[in-house]
Amino acid sequence: MRIKRFKGEEELKIDSKGRVSIPANFRRVLESQDPDWTEGKSVGMTIVYGSHLTNHIECYSVDTMSEVEELIDRMPSSGVRAKTMVRNFLTESLDFSIDDTGRIVLPAKLRTKLGVALGDAVMFAGCGKTFRIWNPTAYADVVAAETAALEEDEPAFDPDAILDELRGLTAPLAGGL
Repeated sequence: MRIKRFKGEEELKIDSKGRVSIPANFRRVLESQDPDWTEGKSVGMTIVYGSHLTNHIECYSVDTMSEVEELIDRMPSSGVRAKTMVRNFLTESLDFSIDDTGRIVLPAKLRTKLGVALGDAVMFAGCGKTFRIWNPTAYADVVAAETAALEEDEPAFDPDAILDELRGLTAPLAGGL
């Protein structure tokens, strides 16, 4: 069975009560990755807002968050790395149920982290196994900075060539193009 992934980007407004719709295509992925979900029932998700994240929050399906939790559980609990992982992914996270209209209430704490207010828009960006919620201005700035850095490092960057490399069809390019 093919695993569904979060893809695409969409800008949506937060209403006056703090509610924001989760994009429909993202809800379908969340439904497919929530073992307790059935038609007519709320689908679950987790939002991680840990201090390791800047300018955005990361959203996980039930299955993907379970994978993260299992990885953390395997770490020696007394180490600083384990404690940091617990804080960043468990302590600094919130579980949500999406309502029957496809919305969640984005709490003030998360709106503050994103730098948005009631009535503002947020940007949803698919990242494969997760999706991110951004302040649209911060998202545009990050995209522009990544594009500029890539153009400086690899002016003739070709994503199709990278896919061919990953498929093993071509040898990796040493030192760029």
